[in-house]
Amino acid sequence: MHKVSLDRQDVRILEILQRDARISRIELADAVNLSASQCYRRLKRLESSGLIERYVTLLNREKAGFDVQAMVMVSFSKTEHSARDQLLALIQSLDEVQECYSASGEYDFILRVNCTGMRAYANLINKKLLNDFVIAIHSYILLDCLKYSTALQLDPS
Repeated sequence: MHKVSLDRQDVRILEILQRDARISRIELADAVNLSASQCYRRLKRLESSGLIERYVTLLNREKAGFDVQAMVMVSFSKTEHSARDQLLALIQSLDEVQECYSASGEYDFILRVNCTGMRAYANLINKKLLNDFVIAIHSYILLDCLKYSTALQLDPS
């Protein structure tokens, strides 16, 4: 994958969209001092390049009823041939898992999970994740979010 070449106006467009993806095209064009058609062409180029992957709505997790958030580290059996694939399939099927990362170190995967409460969290760990091909689980309940951002800091090429 190659890095997409960006100029200052592209970076400004992306900074604004990372804060508010619902901004109108006219407002966006005004904010970056471009005509609406120039801004639209740049936006389409950024989308077609894959740099803009998708547009999403971020929900307030607590207002949506998800009171427990945790980071869960998981290791799978290296002796069972299909353990990794089985675990990945299981993780993909679990709605509670928001993110899954393959990791180096003591654990094979790091998961970010959201649950509606401690009972749901215990059920996730004890009844869904613990199985024959998982050999270790370690988790941290997240107490307070001190910084959260989805924005990437971009520099013009």
